[in-house]
Amino acid sequence: MSHHDEDKGRVKLAVLVREMRENLVAHIEIAQLSAKISRAKYLALVAEGFTEQQALELCEP
Repeated sequence: MSHHDEDKGRVKLAVLVREMRENLVAHIEIAQLSAKISRAKYLALVAEGFTEQQALELCEP
């Protein structure tokens, strides 16, 4: 890899880090919503008669 390519890679990484920082609140909210959805799915599966273990397995990504 050339020096120029390494510099381009560092710049791209710096841009990605900046964008993640700018969107940190949104990332956190998405994680919280995703957790709520996962829990609701788990509870619904258990309520429908699946065992806790089966519900956990069905909730795995």
